[in-house]
Amino acid sequence: MDLAEEVKQIEKELVELIIAHLKGNQIDVETARQQARDFLALLPVSDQKDLLSKLKELGDKYYEAKEIYAEELGKVEEAKRQQTLSQMRDYIQQGNLDSAIATAKAMYPEKGGN
Repeated sequence: MDLAEEVKQIEKELVELIIAHLKGNQIDVETARQQARDFLALLPVSDQKDLLSKLKELGDKYYEAKEIYAEELGKVEEAKRQQTLSQMRDYIQQGNLDSAIATAKAMYPEKGGN
């Protein structure tokens, strides 16, 4: 999914959350309007990192956006993990175990990457 499609998807998810919270009387109409305006004010985004940064900023202000930020962050982390695993597989297939191990340590430096 390209960035523009991802932003559209996030916008849709955020609107659905806002509507659900309006129906459940968890937020008022003016808060919902302001949240939508604040989200639109963050656009456009330049890249995935910019998108996450802006979602985090919005999430600091609105619970609904925090849910979306957490979901998007999870997607990004999973993509990084899959890329690392793929790179490790390539190194292993080449018989380069040291590079495979170094790649794993770089992904999780707090777990023994010294």
